[in-house]
Formats: sequence, C-alpha cells, structure tokens
Amino acid sequence: MTDDRRDHASSAGHPWHLIIWALAGASLLIAVDIWTTGFGPGLVRETGGIEIASALLYAYAAIAWLWTRPGENWKTSWQVPAVMLLMMGREFDLDKKLTSIGVLRSDLYLTDMAPVLDRILGLIALAFVATVAIRLVKMGAKEFVTGLRMRTLWAWSIVGALAFASLSKSVDGIGRKLAPFGITLESGTSLQMVILEELLELGIPLMLLVAVISSTTRATRSSRTSLK
Repeated sequence: MTDDRRDHASSAGHPWHLIIWALAGASLLIAVDIWTTGFGPGLVRETGGIEIASALLYAYAAIAWLWTRPGENWKTSWQVPAVMLLMMGREFDLDKKLTSIGVLRSDLYLTDMAPVLDRILGLIALAFVATVAIRLVKMGAKEFVTGLRMRTLWAWSIVGALAFASLSKSVDGIGRKLAPFGITLESGTSLQMVILEELLELGIPLMLLVAVISSTTRATRSSRTSLK
C-alpha cells in the first residue's frame, strides 16, 4: 500500500472532519436565528435554529453512519440509522402530526376519536419503533457493555448521549416542577432554563455522531458491532 493510500485509509477510518462540519452548520443556524429574532423566546420555538439544528444533526449522524459503512452492513444493522431518523422525526413532532391525535396517545387506540386509518398508521409506527428497539438491544447490548468495560470512545459517547437526554428531561418544565415547593422562577430565568434544555438536547445527536465516527474502523473489522 502506498503512503497516499495509507493516509486515505486512516482518514476514512475516522473522518473527524464530519464533527467540524456538524458544529459549523449548527452554529450557523443558531447564529442566524439569533441575528434575525434576537436572544429571546423566539430562539426556542419549534422552527427555531436550535430545534432545527438538533433535528438535522440526527439526520446527519444517520447519513454519516451509512457513508462510513459498507453496503452489506446496511442490511444487518439498519436499525442504527433508523433510530437516529426516528429521533429526528421526534424533534419535528412527527409523532403528533402523523395522526390526528398523536401516535403515543392511548386515545388513538382505545377510543373512536380518530379515524380507522389513523389507528392503522399509529399501530404501524409503533410496530416499527418496537422492531428498531428490539434489534438494537438484541444485536448491540452485549458489545455495548463490552465497549464500556474496555473504555471505548464509541460506547462512552452513547452514555454521553443518554446523559444529555436525562439532563434535558430534568430541566424540561423546571418551573412547573419547582412550583409545589413554593419556588417561582423569574421569566428571565425560565427562558434561560428552556434554552439550556434545548442546548442539552443538541448534545444528544452530537454524541451519537462521535460514536458513529469513532466506531468506523471497528465496524470495518467486525460484522458483529452494534454500530456497524
């Protein structure tokens, strides 16, 4: 193998430049939003820069996974990019927009509030989500635990994503959660907490992207990897 080929193989094995592009794109979206709407409540609206950046980063991570894996892995581990695309859909509230009531609401299935077609679409969506979740656990749990024990970057990046998700959930509606204790947040503080929540959510797809990139060499060597 020539030196040029070695350099190319090394770059293809861990294309860290994808992180730079992701950060640059997300920063640009947020900066443009702040410039046009100001640093205020508009920043955390559904169509705001942070929300859109988070959703697009999930799609970006899924595309990065597909780009860095051979086609044969697409057939066996399609659940990995699928879960990222599902999370992108969640950012766009597709679970609420796919049907007239909402895919995750029991009323859709236990009452006649929605058309039959909506119920069918809801059941198909739930079945797909369940299939993805089962495949992730069944095909990746063992190696994920091994990765944690071996202190691999890809496994601990997933832990980081879970940590960001947990923290963002704890901050979500913090004013409502503190109200029973007699604690009232000022409007400025409430806005800061909402912005913090959105930024924490932005960290989830970024950590998943790190996991995708750091596992590329491992994926080319093993067909049994959880992120292959």
